Amino acid sequence: MDTTDIQRAADWIRHADAIIIAAGAGMSVDSGLPDFRGTAGLWTSLLPTGMTERDVGSLTQGDCFEKKPVDAWQFYGRALQVCRQCTPHAGYAMLRRWAERTRYGAFVFTSNVDGHFQAAGYDESRIVECHGTLNFMQCGEPCCDGIWASGSLMDDVDVDALSPSTMPRCPQCGHLSRPNFLLFDDNRWVETRTSAQWERLRIWLRPVQRPVVIELGAGTAVPSVRMFAESIRGPLIRINLDESEVTGDGVGLRGAALDVLTAIDAALAQD
Repeated sequence: MDTTDIQRAADWIRHADAIIIAAGAGMSVDSGLPDFRGTAGLWTSLLPTGMTERDVGSLTQGDCFEKKPVDAWQFYGRALQVCRQCTPHAGYAMLRRWAERTRYGAFVFTSNVDGHFQAAGYDESRIVECHGTLNFMQCGEPCCDGIWASGSLMDDVDVDALSPSTMPRCPQCGHLSRPNFLLFDDNRWVETRTSAQWERLRIWLRPVQRPVVIELGAGTAVPSVRMFAESIRGPLIRINLDESEVTGDGVGLRGAALDVLTAIDAALAQD
């Protein structure tokens, strides 16, 4: 890591009146969650017995709970278990501490569905989960716009033993339920919760004058987080293992999220 760039990032954070955290899958890696894609990725490791990496695509489509309900719930049931078993790494606390020094604090924008920002103590009203979350459920049909907390769903459940009679159901109509997150080509996602999060973000941004955006582990395959980070006026700190280049008013820091955040934290401590 370039120490000049680290110091530049620290200076921006010192003078910001708000911190916008834009987090992709790479933010969760240091908590023990593998990245999503590839042979060793999270999606592949969660596959039901007998399925391989080439089958992942069929379980990320909006109709997977209709076409492959048992496979889909085994896949996402295991994902829910894994996300709950992992503890958010120390970088989450660093970002919170920096934000507490600013006038308006922090707002999180994330494509991650693991709920780790909430688990790390971030204010639920200051988070946009642009693709939804594993921590809320909806009707798979859907019969209505209602959503409900996952609660202890899938805790101590043998997901490999799930069957049509034991899979989660909608409390309103009895249809198969599903996590309240956005899949590919998904016309069944209930987006009311995420829409409300977007509205809170828009209101929060109005008085902010000197924001700094800290983007962490956001890839280019699904560029939702990158596009959002680049849309905010103000300097951009992009932290990424492989794709850290920045154009315009920004700095790219190549490395794992926790390593780079620790380096910036050390620079801030020199105040």
